[in-house]
Amino acid sequence: MTPTVRFIVNLDHIKIIIAFIVLIYVACVLDQYEWVSNQYLNTFIHTEMLTNDESSFFEILSAVAWVIATYLFFNLLRKQVKLEGLGKKAYWFAFYMLLSFFAFGEEISWGDHLFDYSHDLEIIKETNLHNINLSNLLSLEKDGVMDAYLKNLGNLLTPLFYLVLAFFWVFLPAIKRWISGFSIINAMPSPSTGFMLFFVVHAIMFIFIDYALFNVGQVFEMFISLATIAVALDILKANAQAQAIERENS
Repeated sequence: MTPTVRFIVNLDHIKIIIAFIVLIYVACVLDQYEWVSNQYLNTFIHTEMLTNDESSFFEILSAVAWVIATYLFFNLLRKQVKLEGLGKKAYWFAFYMLLSFFAFGEEISWGDHLFDYSHDLEIIKETNLHNINLSNLLSLEKDGVMDAYLKNLGNLLTPLFYLVLAFFWVFLPAIKRWISGFSIINAMPSPSTGFMLFFVVHAIMFIFIDYALFNVGQVFEMFISLATIAVALDILKANAQAQAIERENS
């Protein structure tokens, strides 16, 4: 484990993320009240947080978080292959690494935001994780045969992505003991119980705030990138603890 990874792993990442998320929600709530009216707070929230602008603070933070998550899962994959070879557990790390890299690519529109290579191509449009629209990629003509079926897919991909992550990070680990007959499930690295509880509580809180109060979809999108880092760090901590116990017993 490199000194950088060791430093990150030793941080209480769950508490840090909780504090950060709570602070964001508090700022958003305060911005709704005139008696707390503050020009700087209002400007920051609406230009750097609750916006789809790829140059905003949240978008940049999410992109950086996906890079970090990709690196952490690559580090886990490398160690697992070195320790036990290319087994089922290594496949899980490879899956999470590729998932994180894909999310990073979507977050920066696969480099288009940085290099502006498609500014003059009408057929290529912005495709980040928040508003990806596969109808522009799979149905090249406006009146394509599949366009009627795919035009709303962009609105479904983001919540589906969240549900897939919830399935792997919360649902499967929660029922893992009852489906132990599947070797691929037994090999699946799982986050801590604290993370799973936080993920569920925050999802419920987000749904309430987003539907009952005001739109904070960008907050959850950013949270997902941080949650991916938390999953990787939970696994790194669990591996480090298991190795420490093994050294003591040897």
